Amino acid sequence: MAMPSVLVSRPVSRFERQWLPMDNQTLYKMERGEIRSLELNTSLMSDTHVYITISPCSTSFHWGLYQGRSGDNDGNLKLLEEYEGAEMKILSVIIRRQEKYILQLSASNSGTIVVSVRGEVTRRVRMRLRVRSRRRLSANWDPSPIDPQSTTYCVVASQRKNYTSLCAARSDVKASRLENKSVRFNSEEDRSEPETNDSNLHDRLASNMTTQASLEVDNKVHLDIDGFDIYEGNFKNVYRKKKFGRSTKVSTEDPLIACVGDRTHHVIENLDPSTTYFVSVFAVSRDRRAGSLLATGKVRPRTSTAKRLRENVPLRNEIKGKSVYYFKAAVGTGGGIWVAISTCGGALDVEVLVKGKRLYMAKSIEPHSKFYVPAPLLASSVQETSDEGSVQFDSSSEETKIRYVIRALPSKWNRDESVHLELIVSTTRWGISIPELLDDGGIVRELRPRRSCKSVDVAFLPATHNATDVMRYCIVARESPSKDNGCLSTKKSSKAQCVNHMQRPPTRVIIKKVTGLKSGRKYVIQVTASSKGSSVPYNVLYVDTNASCKDE
Repeated sequence: MAMPSVLVSRPVSRFERQWLPMDNQTLYKMERGEIRSLELNTSLMSDTHVYITISPCSTSFHWGLYQGRSGDNDGNLKLLEEYEGAEMKILSVIIRRQEKYILQLSASNSGTIVVSVRGEVTRRVRMRLRVRSRRRLSANWDPSPIDPQSTTYCVVASQRKNYTSLCAARSDVKASRLENKSVRFNSEEDRSEPETNDSNLHDRLASNMTTQASLEVDNKVHLDIDGFDIYEGNFKNVYRKKKFGRSTKVSTEDPLIACVGDRTHHVIENLDPSTTYFVSVFAVSRDRRAGSLLATGKVRPRTSTAKRLRENVPLRNEIKGKSVYYFKAAVGTGGGIWVAISTCGGALDVEVLVKGKRLYMAKSIEPHSKFYVPAPLLASSVQETSDEGSVQFDSSSEETKIRYVIRALPSKWNRDESVHLELIVSTTRWGISIPELLDDGGIVRELRPRRSCKSVDVAFLPATHNATDVMRYCIVARESPSKDNGCLSTKKSSKAQCVNHMQRPPTRVIIKKVTGLKSGRKYVIQVTASSKGSSVPYNVLYVDTNASCKDE
């Protein structure tokens, strides 16, 4: 059978052969057109799996793995696998007794390549990527399964591609800096004085050609093998001054490389919300000086318009369609959260979620509801869950929090209308400083025997509050030709009739007369109760006044 066509067509035996070390990373610097043969030392191995990792750094390489009998001529070698490109590849080979294995490398351009041989597969670890805000990203990963006590970590973030080789990322950083240097030089030349004579012009052209030639030489990225040693601390020129800081800011330089020491979490700031970021984590130690890939992932910064809720601070909003809010509560602060919702102008459907799991749902809330949402049951490894979820691990404060998501949507009868919303969230029941209404306590009734042409009498149950017995009740009456459920508190023409009422001794029913009405008209009555904070609305009441005052 004919041998498959490969880039290296000359016999393997013509080139100098080297032994390929085991259980270590080796960097090979190769010139343009150079071919190098590396042979596995199989004297201590038989019928075992061997994993060969090949990571090009600065250019595209061609490599082929050959197999043959130990005593045969190199011309009888059989090609097992070959590849040409710049991506990292991992080969799995079963070493047989009396067999030899040769890895042949060739470079079309000068560059550096990393090769490692191990008796076990490189195990990946779990990494969690979480967008903390529209422009901040936190990465958390598990420790290296190989010698975690003496392992340090480097994080690579890029907008262009997913890096599987740390040396390739380092090479692209160096090339990017040289390119920026060339662009700055050309812009400075363009801003120079245009008025020159012929001799000066000739000198400038010669100078430019010399400078361009030097830049072309500089643009050939060569990796110094002796300097390529992250573990020994000789990598300072690649990283920023804040080498072991808790966060790193993204700049115009791509990719971003940050070595974080032995920490297993890092924050990346100044992100572009419209761009997807590829994040890779590499482990570096004495036997992995060029870094070994631990985990990769990608994430796009959240572009959601969800609004954050502050504890005990009311948020007022006019919504038309679905609105999303979120509230962060520390784990162990007493359980769940208390939510108070007041609406006017329509009814709302509300649901509360944690990590996509629904904890509470209510349909057609109008005009007020206060309810308790218990905290979800969290596993013992609470800090190991995040990704788009609610349990968050904050690398700056190392505090675990639960993210409650509250979704509000006008009910099916009000989908095409605007509904006014007031939302308050607290971790304690009375942290929300508004009165509470008992079950069915929001109902307001008219005492029809007392109806007149200019007034009506209404009755309602009192509101309660744990901190005070004094409540302030306000009644607003607005003329309405139809049963309009508009928000009375937003109408400037509405005049409120307010009175302070003390629940001492407790009264079962509060009766109030609404005056200043016109005969033969329809009115909308709205009652609200307040203490020191926001008010809680009762249900809307629709009444008619007598058409004539003769019988009164």
